[in-house]
Amino acid sequence: MVKAFFKLGYSPLVLAQMRIWWAFLGLLLSLLLIRPALLRVSRRDLPALAIFGAVGLAGVQLSYYLTIARINIAVALLVEYLGLVVVTAFERYHRRQAVGTRIWGALALVLVGAFFAVGAYQPSLFSVNLPGVMLGLVSAAFFAFYLLRASTLAQRLDTWTMLLYGFGAGSLLWAGFDLATGTSPPADWRIWAVMALLGLIGTLLPHGLFLLALRTIRPSTAGIVATAEPVFAGVIAFLAFGDGLQPLQLVGAAIIIAGIIIVQTATGEPVIATAPLQ
Repeated sequence: MVKAFFKLGYSPLVLAQMRIWWAFLGLLLSLLLIRPALLRVSRRDLPALAIFGAVGLAGVQLSYYLTIARINIAVALLVEYLGLVVVTAFERYHRRQAVGTRIWGALALVLVGAFFAVGAYQPSLFSVNLPGVMLGLVSAAFFAFYLLRASTLAQRLDTWTMLLYGFGAGSLLWAGFDLATGTSPPADWRIWAVMALLGLIGTLLPHGLFLLALRTIRPSTAGIVATAEPVFAGVIAFLAFGDGLQPLQLVGAAIIIAGIIIVQTATGEPVIATAPLQ
């Protein structure tokens, strides 16, 4: 949907902020009606939540949109997954957590599998510009920061409180940007309606589920499991649109699934940090 809007002339900057606005409004209204107690948070947590929202949530959304506006979505996904290498290395060398060979092996498998599953072996996909690739690496860095910051906050804050204040901080950041630059939102209500769906179904729900996962598994494991995205995308595209997968893409999907299975067998390895989590 977003790529289609790009072709209509809509800016990634505008679409990224609309997605976060809708996620924030949807969650705020839901909590006001269902669990208003989750609106309360300690003042000492506000700076951390502001950084999580402005750098983590908003940074990931914006950098990814800027990337796919310049290069193929498949290549953009592949580059973003490189952030998992940073996450795993951070766990091992900064948090002093045990990272066994099975986790490193699973990471290598899902990266190789993603390469084939997204069809990155096709020469045409590598006809990309350098700025797009560089933006993809920036997106990978934001993705790694998001995973690590969220895993720390999830140990002491409720998932939906984290997202409410995170999306709120991102929304305020975008509002300030619009005021400073004179950026105006789209006038077409249909764009708002579609972005509402992306904000609620494609942003709020998956982020909530992902943060819930971070309460029980380490960031590297959660990220590795999340590389199943192109597998599901291929299956949905086949069922909904009849898009067939090439043999090498099927091989890539199988490799990703193998990597996910392997990382599950590594859950018995020690993961307790010998140094405070940062």
